[in-house]
Amino acid sequence: MIIGTAGHIDHGKSTLVEALTGQAMDRLADEQRRGITIDLNFAALDLGDGRRVAIIDVPGHEDFVRTMVAGASGIDLVLLVVAADEGMMPQTHEHLAVAEQLGVPLGIPVVTKIDLVDDEWRALVCDDVVTRLDASPIEFCPPVLVSPPAGIGLDELRRTVADMADRVPQRAGDDLFRLPVDRAFSVAGVGTVVTGTCWSGSVAVGDRVRLAPGGPVARVRSIEMHGESAVTATSGSRVALGLVGVDRKEVGRGDTVVEEATGWKPVRAIDVAVNLLPNAPQPLVSRRRVRLHLGTREVVARVYPRTTIQQGSSGLARLVCDTPVIARGGDRFILRAYSPVTTIGGGRVIDPSPPRHGASWPDGLAATDPGARLTALVARRPGGISGDELPLLLGLSPSAAEEVAHGSKGLRQVAGHWVPDGRIAALVERARQEIDAHHQRKPADPGMPLEALRGALGRPAWLVAAALDDLATAGEFLLDQGRARRREFRPEVAGGDAAIDRVVAILERAELSPPTVETLGEEVGRADIGDILRLAAADGRVVPVERHRYYASSQLERFTAAIREIGSAGDITPAAVRDRLGLSRKFAIPLLEWADGQGLTRRVGDARRLVDPDSASLG
Repeated sequence: MIIGTAGHIDHGKSTLVEALTGQAMDRLADEQRRGITIDLNFAALDLGDGRRVAIIDVPGHEDFVRTMVAGASGIDLVLLVVAADEGMMPQTHEHLAVAEQLGVPLGIPVVTKIDLVDDEWRALVCDDVVTRLDASPIEFCPPVLVSPPAGIGLDELRRTVADMADRVPQRAGDDLFRLPVDRAFSVAGVGTVVTGTCWSGSVAVGDRVRLAPGGPVARVRSIEMHGESAVTATSGSRVALGLVGVDRKEVGRGDTVVEEATGWKPVRAIDVAVNLLPNAPQPLVSRRRVRLHLGTREVVARVYPRTTIQQGSSGLARLVCDTPVIARGGDRFILRAYSPVTTIGGGRVIDPSPPRHGASWPDGLAATDPGARLTALVARRPGGISGDELPLLLGLSPSAAEEVAHGSKGLRQVAGHWVPDGRIAALVERARQEIDAHHQRKPADPGMPLEALRGALGRPAWLVAAALDDLATAGEFLLDQGRARRREFRPEVAGGDAAIDRVVAILERAELSPPTVETLGEEVGRADIGDILRLAAADGRVVPVERHRYYASSQLERFTAAIREIGSAGDITPAAVRDRLGLSRKFAIPLLEWADGQGLTRRVGDARRLVDPDSASLG
């Protein structure tokens, strides 16, 4: 479990953490000189029952809210610190708003410096705190009153922390590993070290990881968890990773360590559900520049809301970032004004890798129900969603994401992708239309070439394959020999069978010296001679021996019989064919090569021999 402090400057956050853990907080020289917290500080708290939790102490000064946001990302429990002598101050409210927008589930209000005020004032401060927290989405317990220098209330606070720890939602053990980096430094003998809160999944010594959004691949040499050496680190822990293969200059706060093999990808655009705070200085309008805080990363972005978002209201928007980020569905973020820099809102990611142009915004895209979100996410992706994308888009562990997908009505898994049933049905209907149109355009064609059909449908190959499978299964269409046609379709040419009969008759009269296709077309006056010959060939009446020359099947049977006679007496040569059938080499050689292809003969030197007199066919 990760605990984070929040509250106004000089309200005693660091003093409180030091009293609870015995560990000094302000480690930087500037912090010690100025007496304020500037950067994030970390400590481990022993709850006394074998459990250890991490505490992140954040700065309270308004100049360091960006640092506070980096530290507050990923915490499970917030200690909202309010000094009894001042009550809730500007940074108290801002820090609380940040924690609320980041979706922190639980909180403990801690009223400090209680020995500096009288009972009446203390009660007024506590009432004010409770009134404000009653409206908070964070589940807060009653205030705990302490004075660390006097040792008052610390035992009660430890008990309260232990009780609240029992209520922290469990993180999935099989989730994708992700660790937003909040510090990076070099250690002699170790190399580059990065620290952060493990948001999800686990990592082990020897694992290969990648520094996202655009950093190198590294190997985990060593792990520390809560300050102790470990072999593995799990979600909900403070972790330090010693990395091999990355230079200190290549990593810093704002980077994220992820598994090398997973599908995390850097993006510049994310679709989000935005909550604009009531005290935001102005509405959220299109193209407004904002500062996006996501994990420990801060980038400048332009916001493109679907409609203007007024103060105190919510809406959907696209954020287009100046530099890449990585995100997954459900990630919480903070928005701060570009200038002057103030916290104006926050929200959650609803699509971490949205379609670039013309994306729809279907109902359910911002739903909290993962099934409804999945249906909406699939609806805006023509190519569907792959199984590897599911955990990233839904923000769930791989097993939980698969369970949601399998339980979603109206979705179908095809070749590892999830698509709406209706999308495949629509593609089947388009295929019908394309095939019918092809039949009308080319009535003599035996069917639409499958490659042409796939190109016309213009969808990923696996999706087209699924649609064509459905098309064939329905029985209305046939897919064979590389073509698609209606089952009842029969190719035809103008003049019908009479036109075909005329051409076949000419080829039969030509015996074994037929004209070329071009000459034949001129003789019969038909520009569609190729279609006529293909139809005759489909009926087995003619055979294409050469690309530009067809023979009547009856004449090829005569040629086959002659070859068998010649072969039974010895070698088959062009001269023997010439003498037997009166053919020139112009016709004899192509016919002999055709016989080779039919398995009737095989070439031996300059001659041919019968392979098996009973095996030849006109094919």
